[in-house]
Amino acid sequence: MKRFFLALRFLTIFPYGGGNADVSEEDLCVSTVYYPLAGGIVGALLSLFFVMAGKVLPALLTAVLTVTAWVIITAGLHLDGLMDTFDGLGVRGNLEKRLDVMRDSRVGAFGVLAAVLLLLLKTAALATLSPEIKWPVLFMAPVAGRTAMVALMATSRYARAGQGLAKSFVEGTGLYQLAVSFTLFALLGWLSLGGRVLIFALIQVIIFLLLRKTSQSWFGGVTGDLLGAACEIHEFTALLSAYILF
Repeated sequence: MKRFFLALRFLTIFPYGGGNADVSEEDLCVSTVYYPLAGGIVGALLSLFFVMAGKVLPALLTAVLTVTAWVIITAGLHLDGLMDTFDGLGVRGNLEKRLDVMRDSRVGAFGVLAAVLLLLLKTAALATLSPEIKWPVLFMAPVAGRTAMVALMATSRYARAGQGLAKSFVEGTGLYQLAVSFTLFALLGWLSLGGRVLIFALIQVIIFLLLRKTSQSWFGGVTGDLLGAACEIHEFTALLSAYILF
């Protein structure tokens, strides 16, 4: 259970899993198998809030509050990666310059625009369908995002030279973590979406392949920021898939 709580603590604001002193690199890498479950907890909380708030509040206000809760529960961790990634994509220069811009703690115009647009798009996607129809996809969105992170770590190389926390994750995550994570994704998807999970998974695989190709072409691999960006993009496309599934 230690590694499950470690995954939950790493991906959310929940203060479980003990201190950092007794956490090894192996613990961090093995904990990635629990990323879909951590996403399921986030999704369950958001879905419950979305359905309950939708009974008493207007659709738009419910969507805004749900997206706000989404950012709070995850401490904006992946949103920060999205902003840094789009700052890197907006740079005119070579690979090294793009990576340097992404490492800069300051956020540029491209990053701000990406974050604002994504939050608006998530809000709009949630506001246009009833909570009873949308909650299964809302539940699966954080699961899909975190499964995609594991898949990227398992199938990509680390883009930067030198050491870094993300490097440990990328080099220590392999086919075992990918297989377990995808199994959990499929199980949670079947429980929430039923047979529709097959179409849902196909959409997510297509998005994943496109993002992986982009990360390889533009950055030479993945970084922590790219993992966060992938999570956010997969979450949003999961919401959009409701228009195909229902």
